[in-house]
Amino acid sequence: MKRFSILLLIFCLSLIGEEKKPNIVLILIDDLGLTDLQSFGGEISTPNIDALANEGMIFTNYHTTPECAPSRAMLLTGMDNHNTGIPMIPEVLPWKYHKVSGYEGYLRSDAFTLAEILKPAGYRSYMTGKWHLAFGGEEKAALPFNRGFDKTFILDATGGNNFNHHSYLPYYKESPWFKNGVKTNLPIDFYSSKFFVDQMIAFLEEDKGSEAPFFSYLSFQAQHIPLQVPQVFIDKYMDTYKGGWDVLREQRKNKSIEKGIFPPNKEIVDSLSSLESWSSVNEADKKMLIKSMAVFAGMLDAMDFHIGRFVTYLKDIGQYENTIFIVTADNGPEGNNPSDHEAWRAWFETSIYDRDYETLGDENSYVYVGTEFAQAMASPSHLFKFHMSEGGLRVPLIIKGPNFVNGKNDNFSFVTDIAATLSDIVYGSVRENIIGKSLKKSLQGSKEKNYLDTDPVGLEVTGNSALFKGDYKIVRNRPPHGSNLWELYDLSLDPGETNNLSYDMPDKLNELISDYKNYVEINGVIELPLDYSWAKEMSLNTFKRFLMEYIWWISIGLIVILVFIITIIRKIKLFFKN
Repeated sequence: MKRFSILLLIFCLSLIGEEKKPNIVLILIDDLGLTDLQSFGGEISTPNIDALANEGMIFTNYHTTPECAPSRAMLLTGMDNHNTGIPMIPEVLPWKYHKVSGYEGYLRSDAFTLAEILKPAGYRSYMTGKWHLAFGGEEKAALPFNRGFDKTFILDATGGNNFNHHSYLPYYKESPWFKNGVKTNLPIDFYSSKFFVDQMIAFLEEDKGSEAPFFSYLSFQAQHIPLQVPQVFIDKYMDTYKGGWDVLREQRKNKSIEKGIFPPNKEIVDSLSSLESWSSVNEADKKMLIKSMAVFAGMLDAMDFHIGRFVTYLKDIGQYENTIFIVTADNGPEGNNPSDHEAWRAWFETSIYDRDYETLGDENSYVYVGTEFAQAMASPSHLFKFHMSEGGLRVPLIIKGPNFVNGKNDNFSFVTDIAATLSDIVYGSVRENIIGKSLKKSLQGSKEKNYLDTDPVGLEVTGNSALFKGDYKIVRNRPPHGSNLWELYDLSLDPGETNNLSYDMPDKLNELISDYKNYVEINGVIELPLDYSWAKEMSLNTFKRFLMEYIWWISIGLIVILVFIITIIRKIKLFFKN
């Protein structure tokens, strides 16, 4: 009896001492500028994300890649993009590279996702939203349902219509949606941000009897083009952007300083000076641009509203306090103007879409904000999506969770650090193949740098390159917004990238270039030819994709024609012989 009592006591003490593993909610926003969120200096209403920021840690110096698919692969695996099979957006990847290791165009089986990493710890994993890692769903083994996630409803494309199944690019005939690994249709009342939250809640409700911790990956289509949102969210912002992009860039810079995101008394690049001036835009075009920005703002507002619904649900079921929330973005704002591309214009004329002012933002509307407003939204940084300047790489990161302190951390952090941090929190160590650094100590209040001044962090996507080391960064962007020459910046003194030190500090420049060459060799980076154009490559890949779809019919048709010709020739020969 005494022995039984001692064993019972030991068992009870072990239960008390064992901490319950935290739930994890990863919220990924598409194409978001550093200062789009209110907590980072923006004017758009995002109270629910801001509430998480107020209770959590804001990382002011977080960097990702300049493109969506590579960022998503690195975020979920903690590995370099060239080791995941997603070196760039698959839609613009030259087909001749598909056989090269690391350039497959889909997530490799040896690039373990967070869902696969967390599964041995007893986690059940769910995903709703944009995946973009399985080559349009053609590589079934790379779909999230086959990569550790227990329940999924996902889009496996770079983007799509937010109200229906229509594609937003000629590359796809229609958007490829999958539920639990099987191609599926969308509900009639579909709106992306609302549905992703509804479906995530439904998944959790289906398993509400489980005691296992959960990992929820909410990957929103917002703020990817086409920008679309119910009218009620647009109306709030119809007067907000009448001052134009110069005013917006300056307002956001000042607000980011006030919020402690950007240091005071630091210069920023006059990025808009090389672009069209607001004063030169005619009134009709201004009207379209102002409403387009209202649609953008409304879409972010709507996403935040639905995030709030999910947070309320977690509070109602008693899971909020024991949940880690991670809110971030895949890259900077979209500065591409689709109408600049002839192939897009030809496709647009045959599509369901329109650009009518009165219906701008609805399900048949194709909305984008253009280069100048994208540059303003990246304020105070230079450039935007697709580029290795800070405007393409530096995005918000908010982490809130049990036993984490709230505040700001200004130290450099990187996209691969997310997987490292979660591995460290759950297992007490960082998984061997993860290259990122754990932010666990930072979340506990440490101001110590996670990267040593001797740690190089390299990055290459679609021919653009960067490397961080200590306070320094080298960056190389291709035309039209770059010279394809290396530039050197001291980000501790010049976070706006205004003073190129490559001529003043040649030894430091060569040191970082040497580090970059080592990065290239280790990760098998292919140097794209100088005449590579992502727009031309996408057009070529679109043609090849449709050709492959109809290749069998074309082959059968050619065979029938050939047989017919041979038969006619034989009959003619036979006629003349007789």
